[in-house]
Amino acid sequence: MADLAVDIAGVHFGNPVIVASAPLTLSSRHIVKCIRAGASGAVTKTVTYDPSQQVQPKPRMHVVNPKDALAGKFYSLYSVDLMSEHQPEAWASQIRDARRELGRDGVIIASIAGRTFEEWRKLAILMEGSGADMLELNLSCPHTEGGELMGKAVSCDLDLVSQIVRAVKASSSIPVIGKLTPQGANPLHLARAMVSSGIDALASTARFQGLVVDVEAGRPALWPWFGGYGGPWQVPISLGWTAHIAMERLGRPILGSGGISTWRDALSFVLVGASAIQLCTAMMVRGHGIIGEINRELRIWLEGRGLGSIKEAVGLSLRDMASLGELERRKIYRVSIDEGKCTRCGICADRCPYLALSLGENGIIFDSEKCDNCNFCVSLCPAGAMSLIKEERP
Repeated sequence: MADLAVDIAGVHFGNPVIVASAPLTLSSRHIVKCIRAGASGAVTKTVTYDPSQQVQPKPRMHVVNPKDALAGKFYSLYSVDLMSEHQPEAWASQIRDARRELGRDGVIIASIAGRTFEEWRKLAILMEGSGADMLELNLSCPHTEGGELMGKAVSCDLDLVSQIVRAVKASSSIPVIGKLTPQGANPLHLARAMVSSGIDALASTARFQGLVVDVEAGRPALWPWFGGYGGPWQVPISLGWTAHIAMERLGRPILGSGGISTWRDALSFVLVGASAIQLCTAMMVRGHGIIGEINRELRIWLEGRGLGSIKEAVGLSLRDMASLGELERRKIYRVSIDEGKCTRCGICADRCPYLALSLGENGIIFDSEKCDNCNFCVSLCPAGAMSLIKEERP
């Protein structure tokens, strides 16, 4: 049986699925439920002394395309969920309770966010003293404004980010994860700054800030402010940043995050260099059972390819990456149409940007001279009747 265990900054995880900081981890009871459901670790809802982040707006969550969400298709979660309602001292008690109930099972990661360097240090000391196995620095929350020393608000200043990492590292002896924002800063630059300041691992990446409008009412939907915006649509963006960071070879493990909704998403992050993944929105939409599903399918995939462990899959896709200059520029493909599948809907003919396709009496007419080998028609065809075939060249 393929081994799913991973080691991150000297901490052992039984499998690569970690529950991200979210409402799913807002208390010891929630953390225990996540671990019992099969997650190898859980990140607490962010612990802070900031009272403005401790009282949640109501309502604050909205699923865009809910039917698709329940059917496992594309959707988005739009929310203005802030940090933990519990005071830091109460969280210390929650972590002790969770560790007592779990015994040695599961890794407890305390997410922290300070308003000052002193608060960052104080939170680090308190969480380590409560029994947290690791710390995660919330330098990514989309619900922070300019001038704050936490969340995405501070990530535009690499020097401040570096100072925060150094302050926390100097105050604690347990490994520290830096969570990267994809908005308002370049995650690759943030990763470099964090690593140079002593970070032990990186989480790539958090959600974006967005805005949903009710066009019928002519005003913002549900609440008159912005919200965090995430979901499966975000996976390619988060994968891109994760791959960029992995290709830098910074010498730090990466936790993939940002829109993971299926085992294929989770595996994609591993293949581009993540040692483990953080899961949130998909669990909220589909329930805790998705944890076991992801681990089961990952093991099946590994065994089907003769791999003995998940570690062997980390970064495999990066071997096939090329530079922009190395991409094929010759026109060496032709479009092939499966007449048995083609429904003569005419979509390809109507949408081809190069006017290489037209709908005739007997079906689709293809003009190879006009075709630019772009693959748009192949990917758009609702019947899956088109393919791009590489022609033999000397």
